[in-house]
Amino acid sequence: MNQAEVTAQLKAIYEELPRQERLAASFVLEYPREVAVMSMREQSRLAGVPPSTMTRLAKRIGLSGYDALREAFIDTIRAKGNVYESRVPGLVAKNQQGEDSLLRDLIASALSNTESLYQQEIFESITRASKLLGDARTIYCLGMRSSFPVVFHFHHVSSWFTNNVQLIDGAGETGIMSLMHDLGPKDVLLVVSLEPHARRTVTLCRHLAQKKIRIVAITDNASSPFARLANESILVKKTTTSFFDSLTPAFLVTELLIALFAANARIDIHSAVKKTEEQLWEVGEWWSLD
Repeated sequence: MNQAEVTAQLKAIYEELPRQERLAASFVLEYPREVAVMSMREQSRLAGVPPSTMTRLAKRIGLSGYDALREAFIDTIRAKGNVYESRVPGLVAKNQQGEDSLLRDLIASALSNTESLYQQEIFESITRASKLLGDARTIYCLGMRSSFPVVFHFHHVSSWFTNNVQLIDGAGETGIMSLMHDLGPKDVLLVVSLEPHARRTVTLCRHLAQKKIRIVAITDNASSPFARLANESILVKKTTTSFFDSLTPAFLVTELLIALFAANARIDIHSAVKKTEEQLWEVGEWWSLD
């Protein structure tokens, strides 16, 4: 049985299912990618049902167990092949039309992705997220692989005026060890992750959600594990002509968050930035003609 057949059968019997199995079926139908990549226990927890319910649902449509149902969804992902690799021929073909054509297309994609943020709903989400950050005891910044530069940027600029922002850096486990200490509702996690999501980011985010830490997520899909765990999620587009995903909109969102975070800070922001800038000159961090 393939994914399409599983989905069709679940939809056909959905209204006849007992309440718990209906919750399990809703999860499978709404989050097909998570069905493929998460364990049954993780899925049952998110669906709000016991693991045994997931097994009963699979058997109800004639499968031996939930692993058989998951396998159908895993096969679908495998069949899609390597997403980044599959984009390379298009990049090369566009370049053959002329380098100007490729550059114009890349810039047009970046502008379109950025303009998608220019809507009231996004503004309100960013404003709410900035208030969460402003009320935090400690802000932890989490992003791995290609998303790391985005959270690094937020951490770097925020450090100009506050000392309660901490970067979770996997190098030497220094940042991750900070998560082993006292965490709770007074803290906020800023997580950035675009599909395909780094497994370790998902694991750490779930761990922090269990600690009741508040979560602000910058991600690309409302069904991503981060959007579902977040107190506030901001969705960005990543479309590009190139083989890699564009981070431009994610960077822009962090800059908007920083601007609001700084403007609403309960400290003398002018003095804080002035002091930081003076100290950087004093230690010779910046080059000058003098």
